[in-house]
Amino acid sequence: MSGFNDDLSNMLPKSFGQKKESNKKESNDADWDALRAFMPMSFGKQAKNNDLTQQFDKTKREDIVETKKARVVTTEGEVESKTTKIDPVEYDSADDMDSGSDGESGKIDFSILPTTHSIKLADHHRTVSALTLDPSGTRLVSGSYDYDIKFWDFAGMDQSYKPFRTVQPCGEHQIHHLEYSLTGDSILVISGSARAKIFSRDGIEKSEYAKGDPYIRDLKHTDGHTGALTSGKWHPFDKETFATSSQDGTIREWDVERKRKQKTTIVYKSRERGGRSPCTAITYSQDAKYLAGAYQDGTIQVWDTKGNHLRPAIPIPNAHQKQTETSSLLFSRDGRTLVSRGGDDTVKLWDLRNVKTPLKTAYNLDIVNPEANVIFSPDEKLILTGTACPKGKGFGQLVMLDRENLEVKDSINVTQSSVVKVLWHPRLNQIITGSADGIVTVFYSATYSTRGAKLCVVKAAKTRAVDDYEINRPIITPHALPMFKDEETRPSKKKRDKLRKDPVASYRPDLPMSGHGKGGRVNMNQQQAVIKSFAKDTTRDEDPREALLKYAELAENDPLWVSNVYKKTQPNPVFDEEQEEEDKK
Repeated sequence: MSGFNDDLSNMLPKSFGQKKESNKKESNDADWDALRAFMPMSFGKQAKNNDLTQQFDKTKREDIVETKKARVVTTEGEVESKTTKIDPVEYDSADDMDSGSDGESGKIDFSILPTTHSIKLADHHRTVSALTLDPSGTRLVSGSYDYDIKFWDFAGMDQSYKPFRTVQPCGEHQIHHLEYSLTGDSILVISGSARAKIFSRDGIEKSEYAKGDPYIRDLKHTDGHTGALTSGKWHPFDKETFATSSQDGTIREWDVERKRKQKTTIVYKSRERGGRSPCTAITYSQDAKYLAGAYQDGTIQVWDTKGNHLRPAIPIPNAHQKQTETSSLLFSRDGRTLVSRGGDDTVKLWDLRNVKTPLKTAYNLDIVNPEANVIFSPDEKLILTGTACPKGKGFGQLVMLDRENLEVKDSINVTQSSVVKVLWHPRLNQIITGSADGIVTVFYSATYSTRGAKLCVVKAAKTRAVDDYEINRPIITPHALPMFKDEETRPSKKKRDKLRKDPVASYRPDLPMSGHGKGGRVNMNQQQAVIKSFAKDTTRDEDPREALLKYAELAENDPLWVSNVYKKTQPNPVFDEEQEEEDKK
């Protein structure tokens, strides 16, 4: 039977499915695979496959990494470090981040805090006292006690984390508050001067507003603030209106187009001595019905924006301790709740329908800087603020309080200095803090945050190539022969001519006065100026010894200074007479 119909059996398949290849063929394929590894798969520029997981893990907060490690004892008695199992994280691709997609649902879960990762923007060298993000969340602007405001572009920034523009808007005045307008095309700048300014989103000054007359007693009749500004706020839905507060105790509403005079003035008459109390913080309600101001006498006054402003609509006496600076006020969306951050280390929650006592109070929230603020989370379930600490001793914390009872839900150590400003952008779902050591910290989640810091984390810093050096700089050789001197470039020549025409930069002498005298100078015509220059200066031809000796007789007869004081006690000079006699012989 073994030889039965062998030809037919050879034509039939030995098995069904994929045929098993021989060992010889497998060895040949292995050799070819080794050869293919050395050969190019395609020509042209190769696309880099960026692993976003590794990039995000580099910015993961250290305390979170430490909490995920546990000590486990094996069966053999050895102790090893093991990472606990966590849910897999699905990172967005670079294309998804650029397009700004928020996922399939289009909603962000604000119940999960976006604090697993963080980056630090360290370019200021003094306290970061102001932070603002434009409505789209693409540009961050920070202000500091070093008088500078810096512009950060998340989309154009790489892992070097450097600002693309630095501006000193108000001279040597510290920045107290910055805020983008509703449309994101203007920035309100509040500094230590008495003049508010508006800059474009590119850092170009658009307008500067008037300063009042400090010699007018009634502050309602001045065309601007007479003291240093403390705070400012854009109108909730009118992009042409903003409000400012000042040390002179007034709140003024301004029209963007009217730079020389405010349109509304609110003067608060304090019961303290002098009748004035500096206004330290202001805020609008969401419907713009109320404008609240906090004063240094410890009160909070809520004004009706459409009233006559003679009396506050809702006064809150003794809201905080007297002679402390209430640094921040905040209305809820429904307009019934007011949150205040006091200089007495407290955060208080007020119900505007009954303001005799606060609903809740949180204590022991240290504060040093008068710009420390308080904010709501985007869903208004949490209240966020920063705490202070001595520099280099301990950590300044980002504290998150429950809105219902003001209990601490979570606290995060930020830096070894006070946390001054806090910002939570609802579109990005990222928290930004400004600290007293000049560092801006951006907290984000690799899963629940969109764009913002995630854009610059995945961009590697530009590496400097061998030929990436500036070789077109001018080489200055003042003592070279004319044939070897380089001709001056046209831009520098135009710049020099422009400086030459500037009387201050070129140290030009004062021209003769024409017309009425001013500035302590008397009118002088051209002829008098020329005649005055004819007078010859003879001080160089005069002998200094003779110039002094001509006053010797007058000083001896009528001494006015030292000699007259010691006249009675001054000893008589005794000279050596023998030596004089020898000289005569």
